[in-house]
Amino acid sequence: MRSLRFLGESDEDFRRRAERVARIARLLVERCLQNRAVQEMIADPSLAYTEDFFRRSPVVRVEFEQAFAVGGIGECLDATKNKHWGEGPWIMPLGADDPVAPDRILYVYKANSLYNRRFVQRRRLKELLGRSHRKLVGNAMSVRKRDFVGELLDDEVRAIRRILHLEPGAFWQAVRGKRFIDLPQRHVQRELQFDGGSED
Repeated sequence: MRSLRFLGESDEDFRRRAERVARIARLLVERCLQNRAVQEMIADPSLAYTEDFFRRSPVVRVEFEQAFAVGGIGECLDATKNKHWGEGPWIMPLGADDPVAPDRILYVYKANSLYNRRFVQRRRLKELLGRSHRKLVGNAMSVRKRDFVGELLDDEVRAIRRILHLEPGAFWQAVRGKRFIDLPQRHVQRELQFDGGSED
């Protein structure tokens, strides 16, 4: 059996390290059981998840600078080993409102995530281009800039310029996340406020 003690580690150092690991493990389990989604799963008799299940395999956050993964420690570390999300990973306790799906790993992107910014920008470009030209976003994702610009039809060039106020090359850069641009915000329909007072 492989020893958990580091080479040359004293009895006292080993004891201190083991006690620290035990405190961390208790905290991870405690926070997992305080999570609302976990509590709902435990309370649902149609699911096979029990408090004992989560005590043995607590759901945690594997945190990075730009995103975090939610799931078991080993599974999250394995699933995120090739991710480029900035500094990390750090094993952190689950938040009370974190989403949980114990049968899969969830990725949550932070506001500073380049991946998320690219995704949001591409989605907004599609919305602005509308049904007739939204395919241009997919086309720009699949080919090199020179090929994309060279294959555009005249009406597609006009649409990019008229709707987005961009040249085709700048549009390609925005789709690929090589450039972030200010796009018009979505219009939001608000409810009108009426004075409910009675007439005198």
